Amino acid sequence: MDEPQPNVRHVVGCMTGTSLDALDAVLTRIVGTGLDMTAEFVGMHSVDLPDDLRATLLSMGNGEPHPPLEYLRTARYVGVFHAQAVADLIQKFSDEHVDFVVPHGQTIWHAPDDAISWQLFDPWPIVHSLKLPVCYDLRQADLVAGGEGAPITPLADWVMYRDDADVVINLGGVANLTVLGDQATDIEGFDQGPCNLMLDGLCRALFDVRYDRDGRNALAGRVDPKVLSVMQAAVDAISRDGSKGREQYSTRWSSQLASTGLKTASAEDVLRTAVHLVAAHTAAYPKERGYQRWVLGGGGVRNRVLMQELRDQSGGAQVQASDELGIPAEAREAMGFAVLGALSADGVPITLPQVTGSTSPGVAGLWAYPNGPTR
Repeated sequence: MDEPQPNVRHVVGCMTGTSLDALDAVLTRIVGTGLDMTAEFVGMHSVDLPDDLRATLLSMGNGEPHPPLEYLRTARYVGVFHAQAVADLIQKFSDEHVDFVVPHGQTIWHAPDDAISWQLFDPWPIVHSLKLPVCYDLRQADLVAGGEGAPITPLADWVMYRDDADVVINLGGVANLTVLGDQATDIEGFDQGPCNLMLDGLCRALFDVRYDRDGRNALAGRVDPKVLSVMQAAVDAISRDGSKGREQYSTRWSSQLASTGLKTASAEDVLRTAVHLVAAHTAAYPKERGYQRWVLGGGGVRNRVLMQELRDQSGGAQVQASDELGIPAEAREAMGFAVLGALSADGVPITLPQVTGSTSPGVAGLWAYPNGPTR
């Protein structure tokens, strides 16, 4: 008698992130259902955000006022941009049938104290043009149940990395950590401190560039103790508790740090010192707990100075990029959302009380269908 075939789905996850550099669309092969599923990276398509869209989203994310019509137009623009990226990805992998799409949307404001978080996104361009279901708005179920709606990816990290890592570190706008365990109930997850929001903000203020490609500017500097003290005080002034984002590490906050640091050091020294501080904050917890297998994802993996600092400050742990496990570092979050969407489709709550503080969040996500839900 033939063995029953496992349930296989192909899901596209999409992420833009707080750094507002690019949209990543990742095709993921999901085998099995619920917490027994495994996830395999199939391929990705990344495309830089258009300058006008990036500028508008950055302005909105910094809390600058806009008329309601502009928010509506921008949400539609984001949806159209996603639809084209997903279409290009599907064309690359035309042999694979795509079951549905899971976009994160662009966070405009995250206010967990008010149980609110706004991910700007319009799903209908994908539904209309690609005839695919879309699962989106995945944070609200947790927020309405008393959680912070973040970090949202720890359960996805467990599905993706549980056999290969003790801790998963995302070097995104904020550095966040997922501590893995044998069971989903063992997972820990939290934001550890600033990362690319701080470093990219300093790059804009000091060098008039969006980010430090490969860490080249930081590599030319040195750690300045006086600047480090000022930066440490600024970071310490922000509570370690709760989820963080552009609301705390704003462009204005980074600009103020840059101007303060330049009183005693060169621009390169200021940036180098910031990288050292980011690494120290990020490495502190896993080093203290003695975790030996660190897997790093997110755009910060491409900053060679930051990666070397993390290795130097790891206490001898094995520090490797997610790429070494078959998942490109830039793909981790988008692939994670593909996993979260699959879990939601299976009726599994995607957030964990010990991570977000929620109580019975239920099944997350809104769904938009080209022909109505399948009965």
